[in-house]
Amino acid sequence: MDVSPWRIEWSDELSMSNAEIDAEHRNFIRLVNELNSEIMSQQRDKAVVERIMKQMLDDAIAHFAHEERLFIEKLYPAREEHAQLHAELISKFRQALEEIHATEFSRLWIETGLEIRSLLINHVLFEDTQYIEYLRAE
Repeated sequence: MDVSPWRIEWSDELSMSNAEIDAEHRNFIRLVNELNSEIMSQQRDKAVVERIMKQMLDDAIAHFAHEERLFIEKLYPAREEHAQLHAELISKFRQALEEIHATEFSRLWIETGLEIRSLLINHVLFEDTQYIEYLRAE
C-alpha cells in the first residue's frame, strides 16, 4: 500500500455529483498516485513514468472535451474562460512530459509529479466546482 504523503484519496469534497465526471476525476487521481509512486520508487522506470504521463495527457484531452461539451449544452456563461484553463493545463502537461523525456531522474521529476498533483487538485476543487454549481442551479 502506498502511504506517500503525496497520495490523493477520493473524498466527497472532490465529487462533482456527476457520475461520469467523477469517474474521470477518479481516474486522474489514480494516475497521479501511480505517477508519484513510480517517481519515488527505488526501482523507478523512466518508460513507466512517461507512459503514465502520456496516459494522463490523453485522458485530460478527452475529459476536457467532455466538460466543454457540457458547457455548450448547458450554456455555461464562463465556458470560454474555463476552456482556456483547460488549454493551459494541457500545455503544462505536455511541457512536463517533454521535461521528463529529456532528463534522467532528478529533483525535477519530483517537482513535476508534485506540480501535476497540485494542478489537478486545484482545478477540481476550485475551477470545476464553479461550473458544477452552475449546473446544479439549472
